[in-house]
Amino acid sequence: MGSYQVVTLLLFFVHIDHYAQGVPTGQYFISTPTNITVNSGHHARLSCTIGNMVGTCQWTRDGFALGTDRNLPGFPRYVLAGNEENICDLTIDPVQPVDEGEYQCQVSGGHGVGPISSAPVTLSVNREPGQPYIVQAREEDMME
Repeated sequence: MGSYQVVTLLLFFVHIDHYAQGVPTGQYFISTPTNITVNSGHHARLSCTIGNMVGTCQWTRDGFALGTDRNLPGFPRYVLAGNEENICDLTIDPVQPVDEGEYQCQVSGGHGVGPISSAPVTLSVNREPGQPYIVQAREEDMME
């Protein structure tokens, strides 16, 4: 029973630390990304807006950090879009099949405020169908 009381107290202090008079004091998500399906060759935008942002925004794809610069080096089709610092939308233009995967918006902590991460979301890419290939069945392959 004693450990239960300690957990309750810790949760109470976390609550007080992140809210003052009903207003969040730590960084928090205003908008988070959702699963999306895009046709290959088109534009994709994954939304991520942060309130009370103190850290640095970055995205991951399949657990790999893409970087923190607005123009992501090594990913010329990827841009951290938004004209305000707290808007960290990820745009991909044009989307290619290689872009398919799991994405997550992350914000580092700082000045006594912890880091935050969105729930992972999936980007699915519809591909143009390839040229059909018809195989003529042989007589011995036929079933009666």
